[in-house]
Amino acid sequence: MLYLYLEVDLSDDDADLAEVARDCGHTLKHPQLTDWHLLGVTDWHGHACLEFQLEMKEPVAEAELHQLISDIQVQISHPAVSASRTMLVSDKQES
Repeated sequence: MLYLYLEVDLSDDDADLAEVARDCGHTLKHPQLTDWHLLGVTDWHGHACLEFQLEMKEPVAEAELHQLISDIQVQISHPAVSASRTMLVSDKQES
């Protein structure tokens, strides 16, 4: 099991990240990714992030985790989201 932490910029002052987590559509793409689950909102080193649990076809070596940050394509669909960045992919849940 892997965990992905996504920082999200909001363009709507009335929206919060918990609302985005409840109401957003999300798509994650990677050749080894079989399934994912949005677990909710968490704090990662002072960054409020969406936390995803990832299921991969095969185990990923620890040395390859950093490469997944740029390799996994993440799309978030919510009118309040202006941008997003993958902050971390880890084999340990950070929250």
